[in-house]
Amino acid sequence: MSISSQIAPKFRAAAHLTAAAAMTLTAIATLPVPAALAHSAQEAPAPAPAREAERRPNILFVLVDDMGFGDLSVMGNKKVQTPNLDRLAREGVLLTKFYDAAPICSSSRAGFLTGRFPADVGFVGITAGRARNAEIGQVDWLDPKLPTIARLLDDAGYATAHIGKWHLGGGRDIGDAPWPTAYGFDRSFTTFEGLGPRVLVSDEERFLAQQSDTLGQGPRFWELKTNLTGLYADMTVDFVAQHSDKPWFVNLWLNDIHDPWAPDDETLADVMGKGTSSDDDRMLASLVKMDKTLGRLFDRLDQMGELDNTLILVTSDNGPSPLARYHERGETAPGSTEGLRGRKFSLYEGGIRQPLIMHWRGHMKAGTRDEQTVGQGVDLLPTFASIIGAKKPAGSVGIDLSPALQGQPVTRRPDLFWAYGKEGRPMLGKPSQPIDVSPRFAVREGDWKLLANDGGADVELYNLVRDPMEKQDLAASEPEVRGRLLAKLKKWLAQLPK
Repeated sequence: MSISSQIAPKFRAAAHLTAAAAMTLTAIATLPVPAALAHSAQEAPAPAPAREAERRPNILFVLVDDMGFGDLSVMGNKKVQTPNLDRLAREGVLLTKFYDAAPICSSSRAGFLTGRFPADVGFVGITAGRARNAEIGQVDWLDPKLPTIARLLDDAGYATAHIGKWHLGGGRDIGDAPWPTAYGFDRSFTTFEGLGPRVLVSDEERFLAQQSDTLGQGPRFWELKTNLTGLYADMTVDFVAQHSDKPWFVNLWLNDIHDPWAPDDETLADVMGKGTSSDDDRMLASLVKMDKTLGRLFDRLDQMGELDNTLILVTSDNGPSPLARYHERGETAPGSTEGLRGRKFSLYEGGIRQPLIMHWRGHMKAGTRDEQTVGQGVDLLPTFASIIGAKKPAGSVGIDLSPALQGQPVTRRPDLFWAYGKEGRPMLGKPSQPIDVSPRFAVREGDWKLLANDGGADVELYNLVRDPMEKQDLAASEPEVRGRLLAKLKKWLAQLPK
């Protein structure tokens, strides 16, 4: 009996899948990678020696969509508890000054995957429809020729899978984007913002799922949003079970915390009244359910003996929801920045600063809360390269964060740059509250962060050590720092793709 046939009943029990969905999963488990998207036989690397394969860790990268800096209870949430992610953070290493490469999902994900600032590879917003992409100067999909984390690990002999949200091309009216398997993943399973095998959400954002359904490009089925993370977790276990003879990498990208929230009735009943509004209750319930599901996933991997050599990373792709309807009612949208200024769509700290949890049993200084290391999404690729003993691909602008695993803060790094939009192009979505609306370009040099709009207009300058809430603009009182950072930002913007 195959592993897939043994685990398929668990899929149905755990996620309450329809018969059609279970049949589709069975097909997906053995689906070949399209020839046009796979590495050629000539490119296939020789198997890594057994000793090297044993030394290299498995890697599970959990990326949460729209989770705020303060949403986990280990980061200050007092409304509900997230015990499983808290335990991972307390037993592992928690970086509290980790940044997304952008304040919005597609661009942020491009930074994670490529190790490059998103604007350098054509990502300045989200991948939407063709007309909107052309209007704002956003590419329709990530260039499959770029080095990626998945390709780095695949070439090193890893089994690689992408499971969950993609949003790097495919969906809306774009049916010719590459599948995730074009980027170094052996297998992929996604949602309506990607192509290939995928699940279409039947109860929320159904119009996007219907658009995806008309595109074809891979087997698909419909399911309730509340069941997705359970489905993804079971697929992760299945993939790991099938590849337990070699190191594996799973990109597990979740969308529980992205509105509209869809918790199950039981979890919502447990949380009801703990939020400041009915929507806040729904977001908190979604957060609690996600934490429980991830806890079960970690326990199952531990029971399989996989966690003894697995590096787990958990973070979010941008700040919490900026929904306008809350501002109109004089309320704050669900999701916490723990007092940081800004939310999703903003280059202030609340839109881009995240916790990063790193856990690698036996290979870390357990119980480390690192308040010094400044990391960014572009750092994951060089960090993984260092850990497996591979060369960092040319073009990667990130740094190796692995010393932080040993309790050694990384105190020096190159400047960080952000772009939300493109000079001369229309403005993108913005947070609902004016105080959270930032200029759309930024640079960080050491403790200093400068923000500006097109042509260097509307400059703001903050010292993030003295003023992490970005309340005191020092652009007028620190002319030397202002001039130096503005020159750096203008130089970077000038070399971006036109």
